[in-house]
Amino acid sequence: MSKLARMAAVTAVAAVLTGGAFMPSASANGSHSYTCSNQGGGPNHTVNCIGTVTVNNVLNNTTVVVKDINVLNGTQLNTLQNALVNVSNNDVNAPVSVQIGDLQTAVITTYLQKFSITLLPVNVSVCDGSICV
Repeated sequence: MSKLARMAAVTAVAAVLTGGAFMPSASANGSHSYTCSNQGGGPNHTVNCIGTVTVNNVLNNTTVVVKDINVLNGTQLNTLQNALVNVSNNDVNAPVSVQIGDLQTAVITTYLQKFSITLLPVNVSVCDGSICV
């Protein structure tokens, strides 16, 4: 096992043991980082995330917009970012429609399982260029 692979394994174990609360939201090589932030307030509040998916070995910009009136705290934003990174790392070079569909599913699942908030798919928009779900 290479030194980089060992370091990634140790980092992954540490993230699991600490709940990932302080781990940066990026892949081992940093290529699939996501940044999420709260935007607005009240009924017009959204959580916006910007990151990348891989298409034909090229990183494409991807946006995720969650229509939700709940303002997420820092730990929740980090949890969402990590979920998006995991999908992007696992779906490298899958068709774009598959990647963005999986990102949408990851957001819905993360909200439900980690935050106890039910989201409908219509409230989660994921776009890569002109392809959106």
